[in-house]
Amino acid sequence: AVFDNAVKAEASLGNIWSKHYTNYSEIGRKVYYRSRKSKLRGPQCSAGVYLFYYVESDQVSVYKTEADHEHHDGNVRGIDENVKKCIEDLFNDGITKQKQIIRALQTRNFGLPSYVQIKNFFVQYKKKKFGSYIVSLGELEQCDEEDENEEDEEDVDGNKFRVFLSSVRLLNIASISSHIHADAAYKLIWQVFPVLITGTTDLKKVFHPFGLAICSNEKTEDFEFIFNSIQIGLEKTKKDLLKPSALVSDTADSIKNGFKNVFKDGYNQIMCWSHMKRNVQNHICYIDDKAVADKIMNDIEMRQLSNSSTVFELVLTLFMKKWKTNNSQKSQSIIDFLDYFNN
Repeated sequence: AVFDNAVKAEASLGNIWSKHYTNYSEIGRKVYYRSRKSKLRGPQCSAGVYLFYYVESDQVSVYKTEADHEHHDGNVRGIDENVKKCIEDLFNDGITKQKQIIRALQTRNFGLPSYVQIKNFFVQYKKKKFGSYIVSLGELEQCDEEDENEEDEEDVDGNKFRVFLSSVRLLNIASISSHIHADAAYKLIWQVFPVLITGTTDLKKVFHPFGLAICSNEKTEDFEFIFNSIQIGLEKTKKDLLKPSALVSDTADSIKNGFKNVFKDGYNQIMCWSHMKRNVQNHICYIDDKAVADKIMNDIEMRQLSNSSTVFELVLTLFMKKWKTNNSQKSQSIIDFLDYFNN
């Protein structure tokens, strides 16, 4: 076919062809097109088209091969619709493993998609069936408005929210725990707010969370809300309520006061060793004699081996007495550190 100009010639191709490469000659220019249904890298469809642009005129000729299309839409455009329907039925029946999906499709003589295609399809199908896994602050606020039992007071600026998330399994761990860890995880944030974590550790020093909380503030009321939420969860699941013997945290008064408001007295306040060590290292580096600084640090670490609070306090007394006595040169840097450590 011959067209009067390039615009009409290119429009005649529709949207099933894509430019592939161009050849030049003395009488004109050939622009070859490939089928869009074939992948750019890989075997091309035998069907093809090229446009010939004449040098001496505006006319453009369109030439097509006689070969038919040799590709299948399923190989290029993802999973066949019948296969998608079968995968959806399998998913709804509880078959969610990719290998199990492949075996089930083989028995039904369907074309087999790749593992990546199945994985991507699951992502889209779960989003379609269950909704987006990303929860916005507006959606949380809407849930809060629908809760008729919510009687919490607003902050002065009216920008307060508190959310605590847990599960039955995590609450089971809480019901048998005696010492509680609490802190804010600034490396894990949601909507620019830090995630507040509570949990416990076992004898192998493995941390076990009770749940996650997201609060607009980190005040006493927020941590009190978290500890109360754990107790409410234990009560609803008919588990023994928390009766902690120790709180492990940093020096934040909001954590300690919130804990005390819920659990009253009768527990030990333990400072997190990681926080304490970092603070000590930030001050011990100012001691002039580095050898003495290393020895002091070793004594502090040995103090952590105390098996009771009585031994712990006794070791502290001996530690202070030792280094005040050994400081024969009256080094001001050692005196300053000992004053800091004792306070």
